[in-house]
Amino acid sequence: MKKQDAYRSQIAEAFRMQDAPTLLTRALHKSTMSVTELRCDQRNFGRTASIPRQDAYLIALQMRACHDHDLYFDGQLKKPQNFAHGVTTIYDLRTDPVADLRDPFHSLMFYLPRKALDTMAYEVGVPRVEDLRYEQGVSVNDPVVRHLLSALLPATANPREAHPLFLDHIALAVVAHVAHVYGGMSPNAGLSRGGLARWQERRAKELISATLNEELPLSRLANECGLSVRHFARAFRQSTGVSPHRWLLKHRVNHARELLSDRALSLSDVALSCGFADQSHCTRVFTAMLGISPGAWRRANGTSKD
Repeated sequence: MKKQDAYRSQIAEAFRMQDAPTLLTRALHKSTMSVTELRCDQRNFGRTASIPRQDAYLIALQMRACHDHDLYFDGQLKKPQNFAHGVTTIYDLRTDPVADLRDPFHSLMFYLPRKALDTMAYEVGVPRVEDLRYEQGVSVNDPVVRHLLSALLPATANPREAHPLFLDHIALAVVAHVAHVYGGMSPNAGLSRGGLARWQERRAKELISATLNEELPLSRLANECGLSVRHFARAFRQSTGVSPHRWLLKHRVNHARELLSDRALSLSDVALSCGFADQSHCTRVFTAMLGISPGAWRRANGTSKD
């Protein structure tokens, strides 16, 4: 998932917020998913426009309570229920959902096309997920959706610091959870108990190591190993004990330690050479993993360039 300014977010347009932060992912082959952050701190926003009917859902996380509003589906009024902070709402885009908003609002909208659900079912070898089961206009307390989508808030504010591997993982986790809880897909569907073969693990690590400065999607790693994205992500963790994104960060930090011994390189040079967005991003990750900042590590190891 990444920010793409050229992407035409129909969700943002419906809310008259063409510049709303939007992140994209194609973690599931040929299935574009997105997350759009929508926020209005004023009362009486009014009615949203219709979103073109399509075989897709919106999985909405309410970041702020929004009790005073009306919902319309196919032009019929439906009084909303339980729109408290932190709840999840599902909207079927085949039903022309429209809101008339009077309270201020803040939400994250995860766009989930039918194709993504079909692709996940195909990849794990289970029957197609039918229509999602939920009550129209009623929000529910779903802590999994709440924590997963909340983890994307820093990415909407600083998209350059959000690596595609991390964002793809979030998108896959949301789809798997929705397919299981609301679509009835078995929680153990298609999962084997083994990890990666030795050649698969070696190939994945080599590719990650060789592309520190590139946006490496999870789908490419999975394709290189001949696996579905979901199977690869689980098998990589099984083999290494960490996710691909975590392994990438460890590799970047290890590479940074090597470069810090070079007096000719500034801390900013080291950060960019290791694939971090900037020096502050490098410092946060480096310190979180090693308990010491890059500058302090350099001084402790006898160099002084900063």
